[in-house]
Parts: sequence; structure tokens; C-alpha cells
Amino acid sequence: MDVGIAGRIALVTGASSGLGRAVALALAAEGATLAVAARRQAELETLVREAHAAGAPKARAFALDLSDAASVAAMLDGVRDAFGGVDIAILNGGGPKPGTCTSLSLDDWDNGYRVTLRCMLQIVEGVLPRMRAAQWGRIVALTSSTVKQPIANLALSNSFRVALVAALKTLSNEVARDGITVNSIATGRVITDRLRELYPDEAALHRAAESEIPIGRVATPQEFAPLVAFLCGEPARYVTGQTIGIDGGLIRGLFG
Repeated sequence: MDVGIAGRIALVTGASSGLGRAVALALAAEGATLAVAARRQAELETLVREAHAAGAPKARAFALDLSDAASVAAMLDGVRDAFGGVDIAILNGGGPKPGTCTSLSLDDWDNGYRVTLRCMLQIVEGVLPRMRAAQWGRIVALTSSTVKQPIANLALSNSFRVALVAALKTLSNEVARDGITVNSIATGRVITDRLRELYPDEAALHRAAESEIPIGRVATPQEFAPLVAFLCGEPARYVTGQTIGIDGGLIRGLFG
């Protein structure tokens, strides 16, 4: 499907691997110009070459540390200097430190706020002016199934990802008449560096998937990316303010 975003400028954070990388390549295949940002520059440069081969007319890598507000600001300035702004923003990053409410320190909570919530709101603040001026924009946050059902030992993710989804739901109402859609993805278990961090025993991960996920396995990033690309396109212009689960049926709630 041609989703009508050829020539649009797409910013993808956390793009050096996993979900961010897969989404970046899906947008490249739709003809979007890419600004890809992460800490690992060597991986980003490889992604830039692959994005060109996939169909992106232009692609550039930008250094980004989501825990550092100055780094976020410098990345946004660099993207504006290179491309004039952003039409599509994919908000993605590694999850905050694992831990329980009783084991985490207040410093851990402060850092979780910065890397999971504040940095994403800073990016939104940076990209909205161009979108509003153009009367067109797409914001998609790659969050977690924790926003629908808390996961043990992930107190920071359970808390700040919900806050991000709530903020973006509120924003979606504020900018809908500016031609901007805002949606979130509640990601289930997808093979990424983050999942391997949480489940260092990969055999145990697959056993858990077989018993807990109705589809019976974890997903690949490539199974995740097409829906994100669709939400960024013209056919999805009436879809906004939604939190859509991609989890193989993991969340059992009626509206999961």
C-alpha cells in the first residue's frame, strides 16, 4: 500500500536497532525522508545506507541521548537545519530501569521521568510548530503493553509510559483540527535489545511466550512496523487519540 508520505520528513528516535530501526526502514520504503537519531552512531550510519537502498530520497543520522535535555535540543536543531522541520515524529526509546516501587530510589524515579516522559514531550514541543503551520502532521509513540496492564518489576515503565499516553491523548484533541494525528502503540513482546535485557535467558523467554501469549510466540520488529507506517499516512487521517496494542493477544482485557 502507498500510504502517501513520499517526500515527508520523518524523525525516528531510538532508531539504531529494534523497533525504531524497523519503523525507519518501513517509512523509507514509503519514500519518506529520514532523520534517524540514537546514541549508537555506527549503527545509525548503516541504517542511513539501508534507508537509501529501501527508497528514502534523503536520510541523515543525528546523535541523541534521551536522558539529556541538551542533547534532545541539539538533535532538534540539527534536524531543522538539515530539513527545515519534521512532518512525522516517531517517539521511541529504550525503557527505563527495571525495579519495584520499593526497590527504586528517588533518583531512579527522576531519571525514569527524564528518559521516558520529559524527553518525548520535549520532542513534541519541538516538532509541533511546523506541523501546525503546514496543517499536517503525524506523531506516533512506541510505548508498551504496560500502559494497559502493569508488568511486575517495571514500576518506572508502568508509571511514566501511562503518563506519556495520557499526555498524547490530551494533545490529540488539541491539535486534531490542525490536521495532526497523535497515536500510541502498546507494544507487547517483540525481539529487541530491551526484551533481551529483561529476559536474559532466551529459552525462558520463548517458554513464557508459548504459555502466556495466545499466538504462542514473540514478534519480530518487522511485524510491528507496517501498522506504524500506516498510521503515518493519508489513509489513517481519521485515526487519532488511540492506543493500539500489538501484542499477539497478550493483554486479555476486552478493550486491550
